[in-house]
Amino acid sequence: MFSVVARRSLNLARPRVVSALATQGRNYNYGTPVLWIVRYDDPTWDAEREHEYELIPRDEFGVPVSLPPEVSTNIRHTYYVPPQYYPFLKKLGDDTPELKPYTDKLMNGQMTFFDYEEMFYKFAKPLKVHRSQIPMPYRTEEEIKKTAEVTWEGKWLSYRQRVWGDYQTQHHVRDFMVGMALGTFFSWIGVQHMKQYRVDMKLFYLEAPEHKINWVKPRGDL
Repeated sequence: MFSVVARRSLNLARPRVVSALATQGRNYNYGTPVLWIVRYDDPTWDAEREHEYELIPRDEFGVPVSLPPEVSTNIRHTYYVPPQYYPFLKKLGDDTPELKPYTDKLMNGQMTFFDYEEMFYKFAKPLKVHRSQIPMPYRTEEEIKKTAEVTWEGKWLSYRQRVWGDYQTQHHVRDFMVGMALGTFFSWIGVQHMKQYRVDMKLFYLEAPEHKINWVKPRGDL
């Protein structure tokens, strides 16, 4: 038992890194930005390739699906309330006789989800809204007279924002195009320089053999 626990605890330090370009079987550097790091206590566990048959699938009530439906549906699932709440439930049932059957079922451990739904929809009341007490939006006479001016100011600000947006768009597009053109031009100059340099070196070694570097001296017998 100790060896198993020790093995599983030691394997906690073995991470599995998941990134946007993650592939299995690759060593990852901890300085590389990743999306998340998953750690497993079992070195043989792989959530993507391995099926864990020891985990029993269950339904919404926690009943294993290995039980047939005709058996699992006959199990009564009831609510449990700690005993310290019994005095409150008893007083609530005594004060409200309509709730007493449900509070008794809850204290006796016999209230099911269907009983809870029945109790909820029987005693739930819609929210009462007192619209007469909700203040209406109020403006003075001076504010009402300035309605046209405020509307004009809003349109003027909207127009200024549209003009500013168009200017920024044209400005940045122009900078981008100019930068790309300059980069292409200087790149072309560099490529032509390298091309001409190679041509010159080829001509130098072909047309001026006496200036060749590390040239093998003729032995005279060829």
